Amino acid sequence: MRAARRSPLLTLGVVLALAACSKTPPPESDVAPESAATQPRTVLRVTNQNFYDMNVFLVHSGQRSRLGLATGNGLTSTFEFPSQWVVNGTVRILATPVGAQGADFTQPLQVRPGDVVAVTIQP
Repeated sequence: MRAARRSPLLTLGVVLALAACSKTPPPESDVAPESAATQPRTVLRVTNQNFYDMNVFLVHSGQRSRLGLATGNGLTSTFEFPSQWVVNGTVRILATPVGAQGADFTQPLQVRPGDVVAVTIQP
């Protein structure tokens, strides 16, 4: 198994701490309290400037979860973080090219519910 390259393929763009959003409380009803309190979505936006399409993974505590495919040539793909991986600890974003060898990842990121993380994959 090849070791992951540590080249600057991924560049962390921006981590926005809290997305500004207003919430209107739901009308009084028989809704259970568990369903009324939902966590805000945490989103990853990947701009892939590389020629190759990239498989994008979220790595947390040594486990990885595939988020999806980021199409190449400057397109932006949006993925939602699994909610159980946002609460505790840090995560890393891993990208592997489709049809080529290698892999690269970001530095550890502290991500909270409602964050928007932007990553750019360089050519």
